[in-house]
Amino acid sequence: MGTTRLLLFRQAVYVHMKAVLVNYCFDPRDWWLDYGFKPEDVTLYDRSDDKIQRTFAAKTFKTENKGDVDSDKLGYLIENYENLPDVFLWSKTNIFKFVDEDTLKTALQSGKFAPLMKKDHRIYSDRFGAVNRYRGGIYEERANSWFFNAGLDNSGRFKSWQEWAETFNLPLTNFIPFAPGGSYLLTKERVHRYSKDFYIKMRDTLMYAAHPVEAHCCERSYYLLWR
Repeated sequence: MGTTRLLLFRQAVYVHMKAVLVNYCFDPRDWWLDYGFKPEDVTLYDRSDDKIQRTFAAKTFKTENKGDVDSDKLGYLIENYENLPDVFLWSKTNIFKFVDEDTLKTALQSGKFAPLMKKDHRIYSDRFGAVNRYRGGIYEERANSWFFNAGLDNSGRFKSWQEWAETFNLPLTNFIPFAPGGSYLLTKERVHRYSKDFYIKMRDTLMYAAHPVEAHCCERSYYLLWR
């Protein structure tokens, strides 16, 4: 099969949809094309500091490198709350660092809400029991706030996962289910389960640093919000 025919075949097997992607010093255009996304389908938030102009996406926004990728991802939900696509890819441009190709293909073909991830985490236990695990098709890790002491900027308001969960009315359980990397095939219906003000409140926790610990709280919140 020729290159052109192969590209047309790949495009044909996926539900046509939009993509919202955050970029940092990465050129993702090859996989966008392979998965059927045209420039007009992609909204790109580029927080790169390498001075390279990336204009493949029809809508490209240059953003400050603060609040980690979650500030841009949440910003899209806030700024487009009343006009969200019915279904859209919500991720980073280097998606295959976090997501298996087969997982992405299956999700794009189904056109339904799905957490997107790999299943390659090292699973281990300590003297207290399981530290992390896969259960029910999702990755889980112990809810012990370990990432608050992982060298991230933790000078913001929140000092533990428990405090974050209580603030945003998330269930407090022994394990947190989430998609590492924060990639989802997302739907308007799932987003609209919460108000625009809710997402504004979440984004406002991020803007004091390039890599705030609260971004990791956001990453661990999405599946709990939308499952």
